Amino acid sequence: MNLLKKYYANYRHPKGFLGRIVAKAMNGERHGALAKWALNYVEIKEDAHLLDIGCGGGANVGRMIEMCPKGMVTGVDFAPAAIGVARSHNSEAILKDRCRIVGGNAKMLPVIKESIDLATAFETVYYWPAFKECLIEAFRVLKPGGHFLIANETDGIDPEGQKWAKQIGHMYIYTAEELQQHLTEAGFINVTAHHDPTTHYICVIGQKP
Repeated sequence: MNLLKKYYANYRHPKGFLGRIVAKAMNGERHGALAKWALNYVEIKEDAHLLDIGCGGGANVGRMIEMCPKGMVTGVDFAPAAIGVARSHNSEAILKDRCRIVGGNAKMLPVIKESIDLATAFETVYYWPAFKECLIEAFRVLKPGGHFLIANETDGIDPEGQKWAKQIGHMYIYTAEELQQHLTEAGFINVTAHHDPTTHYICVIGQKP
């Protein structure tokens, strides 16, 4: 595998030196723009407990900490390289017991049942091989009335997104309609979708009854 392919593969599974570079790149403004756009569609109480699944470099965890000044944010990622970057990025909040970054995967979250007000998944569901099981797990950790938000930079329609998927490999790009259907089948209600045709951003939100 050449260096370029190794670099792209680290978007799916950050490892070692290249993994840390990719995790830090995930904290850049490009990915931040998606999160800011998507988080506008949810209301977050100041004492909420939030969960970011596949937290990568931890920048979105930091944004969410600011949105719940009396709350708690947990970031989960299965890649040690990403966990290290995320902990460094949120070190102050961790010391203040306002944040924790832990190892785990979307199919078996290290989170107590019905303890989360809002769970998020930014730019990560592309890589979930057991998608149905992961949605059921997100459903499990949410409080009744809690929400699950999925946000992706590509809508499954944009040809550039498909090219990117081929470069990274083992990546499936969902349309907003597909995500709505999957969330509904997993038991979520009031499932809504938002789409920006200019950027190709999509955001799909479901609520636990």
